[in-house]
Amino acid sequence: MNVKRLMMASLVLVLAIVAAACSSGNGGSQGNAGPNGNANGSGSQQGSNEETITLTLWHIFSSDADTFKPIVDAAVAKWNAENPTIQVKMEATENEAYKTKLKTAAAANELPDIFFTWGAGFSKPFAEGGKLLALDDYLNDGTRDQLLEGSLSNLSYGGKVYGLPYTMYVGTFFVNQELFDQHGIKVPENYDELLEAVKAFRAKGIDPIAVGGKDLWPSMFYYNALALREGGSQLSLDALSGNASFEDPAFVRAAEKLQELASADAFMKGYMGITRDESEAIFITGTIPMYYNGSWVATILESEDSAVKGKVRVMNFPIVNGGAGEANEWIGGIVDTFMVSANTQYPDESVQFLKYLTEYMSNEGYKVGAGLPTWKTTVIDESSINPLLKDVVDMTKSATGIVPPWDVYLEGHQAEMHKNLVAELMAGKITPEEFSAKMEALER
Repeated sequence: MNVKRLMMASLVLVLAIVAAACSSGNGGSQGNAGPNGNANGSGSQQGSNEETITLTLWHIFSSDADTFKPIVDAAVAKWNAENPTIQVKMEATENEAYKTKLKTAAAANELPDIFFTWGAGFSKPFAEGGKLLALDDYLNDGTRDQLLEGSLSNLSYGGKVYGLPYTMYVGTFFVNQELFDQHGIKVPENYDELLEAVKAFRAKGIDPIAVGGKDLWPSMFYYNALALREGGSQLSLDALSGNASFEDPAFVRAAEKLQELASADAFMKGYMGITRDESEAIFITGTIPMYYNGSWVATILESEDSAVKGKVRVMNFPIVNGGAGEANEWIGGIVDTFMVSANTQYPDESVQFLKYLTEYMSNEGYKVGAGLPTWKTTVIDESSINPLLKDVVDMTKSATGIVPPWDVYLEGHQAEMHKNLVAELMAGKITPEEFSAKMEALER
């Protein structure tokens, strides 16, 4: 993958978000054509003498706390009502268990018709193994033009497109302003101030930072952000693609800082036994001042029953003074996607539903603050958009670089190894130098 192209495509995507609105209904585009020119419009009524087929959809929105769960449920219900001869059956599995389920199904050639997955390195083995249906021939009906520029970069392999996007996100530093004000502590703008804030809150008996270490990737977010701050986006992208060393001093310094935070008791008590959802639920009670996770968290923070509604501000992760990273570089991009199995019996119908689903989720997801839109057809009514997400949009307009979370850029066991190495680093089981050496030993 051309690293520079990936970075710039992602940047163009972010800069295009606000300008991407144009008129469209909320139910998805009508009349999308299949590769042979047959009309495949969502909502078109099928003849009563046609045989009913059932498509299977797998996804990760298994919890009522998942912002996209009601959106997917509504999308499928609407589709099934409007397409009586093409019915969709859903199966939902929790995030980490889903990864194992998906890889097992792919190995056994038992992938469902349509399924949620992650782009970049995660789905690369599926594409190279012939497990995925290439979508290029299905995008010539105008679909490609309806997607934001650069949105297919992380969903393409070997020059072919395999997935359609429905959301993008950036790593966001959520700060409970009320807690900072109550205790007279300065909101950190750089790493030194972050460490000072951690020590000040801990001295008052308050857990400074929320993180769900049991799921591994939330902890990884903190290291990825520090690596971005120390070395800059290009160094991270170069290292992830094998064109730079993970033993670069910037990565060692990032590991030192993460270990320093852990040693300062920065993270919530018992975080290694707490899931991401559990850590987020505690942050929402208003008892923890800082939380770094995806911008999708904005939705639940501003929900009517949130104890922190109107009390939280959004920021990028604090800079590192003297680091090569720029203030407007972000962790994030487009990696969440849906793809179609190469073995589906119904490729045209599966792609028809895929287009409908991803456009619907882009539209409705942005409205409720679940993520930033990836389809240009998303209608932007600023008065109804989550205020925290609007702030994120404003901040990312000036983005100068974006790096995907490392576990979706890396492939297979390399991604798992990275997450586990971060956990070992935070637990003090390995030194920053050992961490970097083990990362460098990974195949890329």
